[in-house]
Amino acid sequence: MTQPLSRRQLLVAAPALAFARPSAPAKSSVGIAITSLGHHKRRAGTLTALPFIELCQSLGGAGVQMDIGQLASTDAAYLKRVRADIEQRGMFFELAVPAKIFDDAELLEKSAATASALGVTIFRVACLSGRRYEDFHDKKTWDAFIGHWKTAIPKSEAALRRHKLEVGIENHKDWLADELADVLGKIASPHLGACVDFGNNLSLMEDPLDTAEKLARFTITTHLKDLAVVPTEDGFDLGDIPLGEGVVPMARIVELTRKHRPDVHFCLEVMTRDALKVPYKTDGYWVTFGGRKDPKAVKAFEAKFIKPRKPLPKISAMTPEMALATEADYIRKCIAYARKNLKL
Repeated sequence: MTQPLSRRQLLVAAPALAFARPSAPAKSSVGIAITSLGHHKRRAGTLTALPFIELCQSLGGAGVQMDIGQLASTDAAYLKRVRADIEQRGMFFELAVPAKIFDDAELLEKSAATASALGVTIFRVACLSGRRYEDFHDKKTWDAFIGHWKTAIPKSEAALRRHKLEVGIENHKDWLADELADVLGKIASPHLGACVDFGNNLSLMEDPLDTAEKLARFTITTHLKDLAVVPTEDGFDLGDIPLGEGVVPMARIVELTRKHRPDVHFCLEVMTRDALKVPYKTDGYWVTFGGRKDPKAVKAFEAKFIKPRKPLPKISAMTPEMALATEADYIRKCIAYARKNLKL
């Protein structure tokens, strides 16, 4: 049996270390996305594949969603070693890859070859690294962004089909559910679908269950999370917190995604960081939406999701050691909750 990493090892881990789905559910348990381990990654300097996989298992994860950049090498011997390690542990394995694969055919081919050597069949992609309401200050620029991806994404379908790869495009505080569903529906390929993030679209004033209902039929993979939505003067704070402590209807979304994708992996993404500011009461927030939202819809969202509560933790005020310990504690709590309450 693999022994858990010691606390010292955790602190110094380094590089040396048509949507037809199966009719019967496969085993599906909760894994850990690299985005859940920002403080561990920072402490290690870099968290390469083998230490990352060991760390995730020591924290209770049954699989990993790893950034392709965590691979220390793409040499055949190294990839074979990584694949053997994940298989010996009985864990599932997904890769997060840059959206540039949709623009760069050579990069897609290289990424596909790496995936094949690792036994990976699922990619997760985010088209925007930031946030729609922070990165875009006029509708013209936003429309150009959307237009680019509407053209670029379908061009990758033939190569993905040839390599038997599935790409889940995340609703990453960029796409409204209808926008992403429209793009994927027009492509209509099982090789291009969604990484359904359970809570991101709260930042766009969407009900998480509505988001999931619109994206469920396109499910390739997921980001499992819970969030607190706390009122502020110009909007709300959106804070990652342990599962079961926030406003996301996780059990309903789990049921819905499994209905459409019985073999789906649930990848935990709990980011131990200060709450994000969502200034929906300002005019600038609404620029990319073409104007303010229907006041009745805003009031309904406020009544359902924006809840006063005790102040969210200020992670930036913690010592590095405290932040590291809090991150590990959050992950363990989330996995325990997922197993007990979500049956993952």
